[in-house]
Amino acid sequence: MDDAGLRADSRAVLIGVSVYEYAEFPPIRAARNSLQAMQSLLADPALCGWRPELITVIANPISAADLADRIADLAETTTGVLLLYYVGHGVLSTRGELCLTVTSTRPNRPKITGLPWETLADVLRSCPARTRLVILDCCFSGQAIEALSADGDLSMADITHVGGVYTLTATTRNRTAHVPPPGQQDTACTSFTGELEDLIRSGIPGKPSQLTFGDIYPELQQRLRTKGLPAPSQRGTDTAHQFPFTANPAARAEPAERIAPPVTAEEWAAAARASIAGAVVAAERLADEAQAQAGPFTGNAVTRTDDHGNSAGETLQTVRSPVLTDQPRVIRLLDDAIRAALAITSERGRAQVLARVAQVLAASDPDRAERIARSITLDLWKAEALADIAQVLTG
Repeated sequence: MDDAGLRADSRAVLIGVSVYEYAEFPPIRAARNSLQAMQSLLADPALCGWRPELITVIANPISAADLADRIADLAETTTGVLLLYYVGHGVLSTRGELCLTVTSTRPNRPKITGLPWETLADVLRSCPARTRLVILDCCFSGQAIEALSADGDLSMADITHVGGVYTLTATTRNRTAHVPPPGQQDTACTSFTGELEDLIRSGIPGKPSQLTFGDIYPELQQRLRTKGLPAPSQRGTDTAHQFPFTANPAARAEPAERIAPPVTAEEWAAAARASIAGAVVAAERLADEAQAQAGPFTGNAVTRTDDHGNSAGETLQTVRSPVLTDQPRVIRLLDDAIRAALAITSERGRAQVLARVAQVLAASDPDRAERIARSITLDLWKAEALADIAQVLTG
């Protein structure tokens, strides 16, 4: 997915508990592997594309109060995308409330020494993030998305009345999660996270180049049920389930002629005007030139010239310097450009827009520009975007 849909004010908080002080909670070595697997997936530039500094990994927290405080601190400063992942033992209180365990949780006092989901639900309700994603890999995790309580108040787990929240759980409200036998846990993940990882890394044939949870969940559910494993559960509000969570490797493997239909001049003009941040002037000139030609737009926009005889690269360079002095505005515009590009149904149109965004970013943020360029699925546009970045870096 790369940086598409992500901003510097996004945050992923990954929590894994694999060792416990009390024998009633057996160690879960697979939870350690699952935590590492989720971190690897998110940080993979060819898949989820989260920058390392946006990912906070918390392994084997000892104090539930300290963990809740740390999550709240991170959530309060997140206005982009907040992703919360937990893997470990989930237990129920005497009132049937879901509690997430930490290393020091006492089996007979889970609500006091563990982390009640109600506490995290309150954090999510008040979080300013525009999109909130929760993945729970623990027993009874379906409690986190169950319906309203009998008295009509929000249950401790129900945050579905808050816009922009998507929750994915390993089980339903009354099922335990599944882990491989102890002899396999040194290298295996938990069954839920393991299937999720395998699905993301293999991709889903026939789906778009960017996978949302709306794409992922049905396939994940089928995989788990086919193997006789606990069925997952989900709930989402607004368009949170449409957040582009990862690139789709299976889409990249399809023949180019099947995923790259011709783009008309009108399509290119519309995409350019809606998406191209600081280079919009140059892009519009190129689009107008394309519109003047009959048939689909098949030329190389990077080598075309505007009506003053300047190449696209030259024109982009002239608008780059003054625009990049207003960094917050540029960041906002480029984020909007990337999101708009991902909404373009034509693979070719999307590649063209992403290539131009990478070109604009090359001077100020070459690392991000390269990640965007490498996410482009059409080799021609990927090569041209990388060449543009290399040219900027070499002066």
